[in-house]
Amino acid sequence: MPLNLTNNKWAKFRHTKAAVRLHLPLVIMEKGTSYPEKALVTTAKEHDRNQLEVMVDDKECMYVFDRGYLDYERFDRMTDDGYFFLYRLRKNAVIRVVDECKLPNDSSVLTDQMVLFGTTQNRAENYFRYF
Repeated sequence: MPLNLTNNKWAKFRHTKAAVRLHLPLVIMEKGTSYPEKALVTTAKEHDRNQLEVMVDDKECMYVFDRGYLDYERFDRMTDDGYFFLYRLRKNAVIRVVDECKLPNDSSVLTDQMVLFGTTQNRAENYFRYF
């Protein structure tokens, strides 16, 4: 969200701009009901992925993230701790298919695979399901 730099120097983003980011984790309930669990405001200079540990705090939930939160190393560590994630991949994501999972005939899912993410130099060590 853009702000006036003159009145908000604490949120300096560029030479002539100030801005903040609103991180809004939503709880999605049955029958399409959803509500914000909490609201986190950071300066726009801070990267989205720095908020992962702040927002992820319940091992019984599935967390859905956009590409800006993608961090293979953190997802690896947090998956080892028992957290579950769903997120959109970047177009240039490098994946290696390890196993194909069978889908029901009436499924709207296009593919279900166990994969490794990242290049051989920077690869996530856990297996992930890729839909």
